[in-house]
Amino acid sequence: MTVYFAQRLIGLLPVLLVVSVVAFLTTALVRGDAAGVMLGQNATPERVALVRKRFGLDKPLPVRYAKWMTQVVQGNLGRSVLNQQPVTSLIGSALKVTLEQLVLSMLMATLIALPVGVVAAIRNGSWLDQTLMGGVLIGTSVPTFWLGLMLTYLFAVRWHVLPPSGFVPFSEDPIQNLKYMILPTVALGIYLAGPLARFVRSSLIDTLHQPYIVTARAKGLHERRVVRRHALKNALIPTVTFAGLQVGALIGGAIVTEVVFSLPGMGSLALNGILNRDYPIIQGVVLTVACGYVLINILVDIVYLLLDPRISFKTSG
Repeated sequence: MTVYFAQRLIGLLPVLLVVSVVAFLTTALVRGDAAGVMLGQNATPERVALVRKRFGLDKPLPVRYAKWMTQVVQGNLGRSVLNQQPVTSLIGSALKVTLEQLVLSMLMATLIALPVGVVAAIRNGSWLDQTLMGGVLIGTSVPTFWLGLMLTYLFAVRWHVLPPSGFVPFSEDPIQNLKYMILPTVALGIYLAGPLARFVRSSLIDTLHQPYIVTARAKGLHERRVVRRHALKNALIPTVTFAGLQVGALIGGAIVTEVVFSLPGMGSLALNGILNRDYPIIQGVVLTVACGYVLINILVDIVYLLLDPRISFKTSG
């Protein structure tokens, strides 16, 4: 298995290389210049030229890309053009916030989707199934930013139960950290819970019609045991794939919630980089997110193996 995962990692290197090229060209060819933004509207052409030369923005694209990739391989993503802080340090601080939000949101979505999907599958076609799927459809249709604003109005402005925005690191004050993370987690968790519940329902309905389930029922096993011991475990295997693929959508939703709730995560960092044309930050964020998405796909394979040991990983060569 170790050889298999090593081959997977090596095979994904070309993907990351293509992502790096796209990230670099997207920022390098965009109209505008970070030098002009840094100096302000009253900057003279001479000063802009000096700043461009200082940061290597006047060099040809292949030279700039080669220099950037050399630094990336060494773990150096450059420095922010605006505040001169290392991009690696900025991403490291923002990544902790985003990962916490993603983990909490995924946990909440799972806690909602599993029981809803299972109950809807067992009561397939009943009024309960239609009610649950109707609620799921409403939850999926509500825009994340609108839900975030409504949650802020109710729990922060009207009832004064939770803080409206901001962030406190978990290491400083765990209780305050969770208070600040509740509303973003709810907004983002509901965003994912809808499609995940529908997929659990569909997968479990398909599994309940398999021959081995019919055989288990014919042996006189209780329906609850049939679902829990036989059907649910097999239905979760494709669900794991779906949940892993939803990480990309979850990251997109995290950008919205981070802006709405003023969380200093990857989404806020990327947005500030785009608004200020801070190219090293944009490139670093895109590359980091791409690497994370690749690792998530490998982790999905590991969970596959844990859920079903019969799955074998074949290596080439």
